[in-house]
Amino acid sequence: MGISLISAARYLPKGSLTNFDLEKMVETSDEWIQQRTGLISRTIAEDETVADMAIKAGVKCLENVTPEIKNKIKVLILTTVSYLQVVPHVAAKIVEPLGLNKDILAYDLNAGCTSFIYALNTIERFLIKPGDYALIVSSDKLSDYTDYTDRGTCILLGDGAAATLWEYSQETDYFSISQTITNPEVLCREGKYVQMNGAEIFKFAVSTLPGLIEEICTKGNVAIEDVDLFLLHQANARIIESVARKLKTDDEKFPVRYQNIGNTSSPSIPILMTQLIDENKLQNAKNIVLAGFGAGLSLGIVLLKGNGQYVVK
Repeated sequence: MGISLISAARYLPKGSLTNFDLEKMVETSDEWIQQRTGLISRTIAEDETVADMAIKAGVKCLENVTPEIKNKIKVLILTTVSYLQVVPHVAAKIVEPLGLNKDILAYDLNAGCTSFIYALNTIERFLIKPGDYALIVSSDKLSDYTDYTDRGTCILLGDGAAATLWEYSQETDYFSISQTITNPEVLCREGKYVQMNGAEIFKFAVSTLPGLIEEICTKGNVAIEDVDLFLLHQANARIIESVARKLKTDDEKFPVRYQNIGNTSSPSIPILMTQLIDENKLQNAKNIVLAGFGAGLSLGIVLLKGNGQYVVK
């Protein structure tokens, strides 16, 4: 037994910061950035907050859902790593704007860039019978924490949000692996800005992900070649390409779609899912691996094994 995706939507702010803009702010170049990250530009929320973006993504996700399904949503998890206000939590601020029942269990979850995967692991335990539904809304405004004089971080980070609605499913199977390694110095915020050792994050991801992906496939009795899509946190195109090479798998199964968005942290995987829905690629995928990694260090892998009916339009 597992979970299936019912609806998904993204919200990307209209603000944009291109590589050429960054050339005027820090010692870098469009060519240098593209070679090392694959990025061309990143979306920037100017006056919008984490909650604003979350509401816009959530409303769009729920607009085609029947009132009956909407009333059965029992859990709302808001994933974010960049909420400036400590209390109240973002989830509490969006329940009413999204038209959800006030008796819903709603809270925030922060596990760095792995937050969406950890939220999936959480709702999978809540969705226990037919008719159970859960909503994950992921929203991050990393520009609030970005030092635009630090080229190691400012070239990567963008803002955005995505919402995904899930239901209990008897036709799919769910497998997961999670790890938490105490190594806060690699990626942290001390004071106002995010600080990151990019080389260490790269090494951590590339050395760890291939083995864990093989492990989750073994756990689910699915051959690597029978996985239709590997949806990795959109942190750096070179990381994703390196993992694909280590697994000797077609690059097309490892989509990279963040070139004009940037690393948005917790929304990056659900944003990618909405892009693949637009391309009509997610709907027919039978087996999907999702992988998040980031601050902590945290890491999570999920295998959605099923019949190809992941998205109901």
